[in-house]
Amino acid sequence: MAERRSFREVVFGRTPEVKRTTGFNFFRQGVSQRNTNFIQGYQSNAGQFDVGGLGNGASNSAVVSCLQVLGTAFGEAELKVYQTNEAGELDVLPNHQLTMLFKRPNPYMSGDVLQNYLIQSMHISGDAYLLKQKNEAGQLVALYPLMPENVTVKGNDETLISHYEYQVKNEKVILDRDMIAHFRLGLDPENHRQGFSPVKTLLREIYGDESAGQMATSILANMGVPSFMITPKDEYGLTEEEGEAISKAFQRKTGGQNKGKPLVLSGGVNVEKLAFSPKDLEIGDLRESFESRVSSVLGVPSIIAGLEVGLKYATYSNAKTLREFFTEQKLIPLWDMVSQEITHQILKVDYPNSSNLEARYDYTDVRALQSDTNEIYERMNLAVTGGWVTVAEARQSIGLPTSPDQDVYLLPEGKVTIPANMVTEYRPSTVEQEEQTDEVPEAISLASMQSVELKVVKEIDGEYCVITEETGRNMGCYPTKELAEIRLRQIERFSDTPKAMVGKDEFTTLDEAEARAEELGCNGTHQHDKDGNTIYMPCSTHAEYEQRLEDNDAD
Repeated sequence: MAERRSFREVVFGRTPEVKRTTGFNFFRQGVSQRNTNFIQGYQSNAGQFDVGGLGNGASNSAVVSCLQVLGTAFGEAELKVYQTNEAGELDVLPNHQLTMLFKRPNPYMSGDVLQNYLIQSMHISGDAYLLKQKNEAGQLVALYPLMPENVTVKGNDETLISHYEYQVKNEKVILDRDMIAHFRLGLDPENHRQGFSPVKTLLREIYGDESAGQMATSILANMGVPSFMITPKDEYGLTEEEGEAISKAFQRKTGGQNKGKPLVLSGGVNVEKLAFSPKDLEIGDLRESFESRVSSVLGVPSIIAGLEVGLKYATYSNAKTLREFFTEQKLIPLWDMVSQEITHQILKVDYPNSSNLEARYDYTDVRALQSDTNEIYERMNLAVTGGWVTVAEARQSIGLPTSPDQDVYLLPEGKVTIPANMVTEYRPSTVEQEEQTDEVPEAISLASMQSVELKVVKEIDGEYCVITEETGRNMGCYPTKELAEIRLRQIERFSDTPKAMVGKDEFTTLDEAEARAEELGCNGTHQHDKDGNTIYMPCSTHAEYEQRLEDNDAD
């Protein structure tokens, strides 16, 4: 059994020897071509700039602004532990030990501070390291952040990462791989043991921005000019004593409580006011270009970071839109990436019986995503009231619990429900079947029947529509195919050809005749006797009725 060591021994105690193997090192560490001591042009030694004083580039104010936004925004989501149930769905495990640990990772800092460290360190150095502290029973009790610049990742011929070396004062401490949770922002193409630092790609721009700021400061500090210049009018100059006396008199009479009072000086002198032009400091375009580069590389919109290049065009609407864009395009991928590393490096390693557990960030309550949640609520509400989604399905889509009595459809009042298996293919064989097809739901209107061309049922945008086969004219759409087929059969009963309609548009009720008149485009009805019964026909006169049929035939 491996020897247990205390946290103090790990950091400050014995340094075990690490065995080395011989042979070809497939995971050998490559030599980086990006020398951070100087910056030079692409494939050229021209314009080498000493950037040794820049450090890792994180001291620049524009970079700090973006890093602050990243760190604070990342902490808005809450880390939770989920368990996969028998149905393959994820259930939250409340108050899991890992969740509680990330709320207070160690006695000296909160979970938000630790997560802020993770995000900022990953973007500055490309890597973030958490040292695991365990008790005598081997249980994980604390997480401590390490300074990434003091960590060296080591490997051997067979293993990409075998251990870590941590520089503490004047000695190096060897840390086993299972004692470190290593978070990488992508991979350094020159060294796969480490992550990729986006800030280091900005060293050239950071150097230029720092130089521009130093130039402006130097102009103000070393090229200051007096407010006024007093010179004699005649050719005789003033002695040093006379000049000093005039200067003191001028300051005494124009300063303090005497500001704004008339000034009278003896002797012939000229008083000229000098001004410093702000145009001499116009280097804003250079600095704005740098700010846009920083914003782009770190993935933080300049408006959200408060950079000048973004505030020029900032409005409430575009700031709100960019915050949603920033959350969806930057934060959500970060949450997913970090949670996967927590799952595989901490949860499944240091907690027993965790094979079906998973750590995830819950960002449903993130303020920038609330508009999306509102849209889901509105869409589900429309689906439920439309009758094509059950109440249970709508609740499941937004993460709410359901019960069996909620597995129902809500149909609008006045709608007639037809079971899906009630109507199949229409093949009338008896009089009873012929009469049964006359029972058409109230939602189907006789006024939309057409009398020309062959009609068929086709599915359009999730609905079933009755259309004319040749011209594609739409006769009405219905939520189910059965309703559309009933509609089609009703149209076919009353329409063969326009000429054959004479003698067929005879109805026993006034309402049917009026509906047919509206379809033909005429008004009123007329009636006649047939076999001792009163028959109603569309249009106010029979001549008008025949004329309408001929007009429709011509069209």
